[in-house]
Amino acid sequence: MEKKRKMSKNEIIEDVIFYIVLMPLVIITVAILLQTIIHPEKIPNVFGYKMFIVLDEKMEKSIDYGDLIFTKNIDINEIKNDDIIAFRNDEDTVTIHKVLSIDEQNQNKVFMMQTSRNETMDTKYVNQQDVEGLLVSKISKIGLIVMFLQEPFVFLFLVCLVLIVGMMAYFYAQELDKKDAKRL
Repeated sequence: MEKKRKMSKNEIIEDVIFYIVLMPLVIITVAILLQTIIHPEKIPNVFGYKMFIVLDEKMEKSIDYGDLIFTKNIDINEIKNDDIIAFRNDEDTVTIHKVLSIDEQNQNKVFMMQTSRNETMDTKYVNQQDVEGLLVSKISKIGLIVMFLQEPFVFLFLVCLVLIVGMMAYFYAQELDKKDAKRL
């Protein structure tokens, strides 16, 4: 009859980290990749939320260059004046501005947007099918870090660093296993 080995505290902590932290990240990553493959023309979302990095300094007064913003998919009828929404512009990129007014044309909603911080108000009309979501939150300047990590040299460095640390951890774990085997 085999004797069951009792798990050490370190093994329990490793399992907790794996199942609570890594597994959800893996599931979310797979979901995003599948969405990207199935619908390449759409921006992937996680539970109805989308992330964008602000790359333009002419956004809303409360949004700055490098901010990471989160939008939520909502029913078009829930959008009201002064809401900040993300939408596809004429160049098919995503822009974020405040809704000034809402009109209806041919049973479709059209949103008049404030498009700059100029003293004279520029406006743009956005059709309901171009709306990507309602702004729900932002993290200031974290987008700069994400943009930095996307640089090829930085990405290559991080991949090498993870591989080296992983190999070191693997060899260290083997040494610990050898020491444990000698004790038995």
